Amino acid sequence: MTASEMVQHIGKRLGIPELCLNELGLCRIRLNDSIVIDFEEDDTKNWLHVFAALTDDAAILSRDTLLKLFRAHYLYNDTGHASFGVNAEDRLCLFMRAPTSEMAEELWVEMFEAFFSTYLEWKEKLSSGATEDPLPGDELPDLPPSTFIRV
Repeated sequence: MTASEMVQHIGKRLGIPELCLNELGLCRIRLNDSIVIDFEEDDTKNWLHVFAALTDDAAILSRDTLLKLFRAHYLYNDTGHASFGVNAEDRLCLFMRAPTSEMAEELWVEMFEAFFSTYLEWKEKLSSGATEDPLPGDELPDLPPSTFIRV
């Protein structure tokens, strides 16, 4: 499948059959007036990037929240094989890339559904401040600014 076909396939599933990449290889969908998902074909046309902002400003995230994000991201433990990152506008985003060559339609749909489900889960966690495992402030030891281990 091409990146354009991948976006069109998701559009059909969402009831938006006219959904497609523009001449720059970009597409944005807005669901329920609050969920914005962007699709972008890379320059090589070998990958389709999918991303969605989880927060408006990553700088406001607490230490505990950042630790949770890193733990979830470690070996993709709780990210549905997507990644967290900060975009140029300092928004925390969930990001996924899918290969365009030899991608079966059903596998692509499964990947997108996993991405969307992960997005909804983390959007809720971040917006509600819900914490399943509260982290005490003294869980990590304070180390001097420069700590070296001689071997």
